[in-house]
Amino acid sequence: MIRGWLKSVGILLLTFGFSAGAVVAGAFGGRAASARVMRRWGRAFIRVGGWTVATEGAENLPREGAILVSNHQSLVDIPLFLAAFDREIRFLAKRELGRIPLFGRSMRLAGNLFVDREDPRDAVRVIREAGASMRRGEMIVIFPEGTRSGDGSIGEFKPGAFFLARKTGAPLVPVYIGGGAAALPKGTFIARPAPLVARVLPPMTAVGAALSLEEMAVEARRRIVAAREEEARRTPAPL
Repeated sequence: MIRGWLKSVGILLLTFGFSAGAVVAGAFGGRAASARVMRRWGRAFIRVGGWTVATEGAENLPREGAILVSNHQSLVDIPLFLAAFDREIRFLAKRELGRIPLFGRSMRLAGNLFVDREDPRDAVRVIREAGASMRRGEMIVIFPEGTRSGDGSIGEFKPGAFFLARKTGAPLVPVYIGGGAAALPKGTFIARPAPLVARVLPPMTAVGAALSLEEMAVEARRRIVAAREEEARRTPAPL
């Protein structure tokens, strides 16, 4: 327990330090410099927490920019993505995350996007900015559940990510991430030992697909749930 608390304190301190560094980097080097600092933050977050990350299916990632849709378990999920892939990763998140002092500003400066879910007009701006980001070859990560799972289950997927994929014409890639609910459970900030995994599944077609947005959301969730069940079958039960 004490070791977990010490790790958590270390995570908080490095998050503050890297956030400040990203703000300074953005002032002098712009968006790309801030993004480099935040990518290092993600990897440092994982190291300080004492976690390991297994990345699977990276060959399924398109060469161009794409939308990655993933389940959402924990505060560790954003660092997990930054540590798992050697690609430019950006996140589309709710507006409240961008309001966190210093950290929110650093995420904005690094090119991450925040949407006001109460304002339908904000979708126009998000489509424009996300499209520009993906034309630069960046991956946009969206958690379609809209919030972290409290018990590790995978909730229903909202159709917003699939609407964005259809409007921008970007490839849509489901990604299963596991271990976060055990590593840093919702409702606590005590780091606990747990292996982390990021598994990239084959891309889905959004443009011209026969499925409706709601049906695409159901299908993406089905694939991710199946990946979780497969992971559970091959993971030995604790003694």
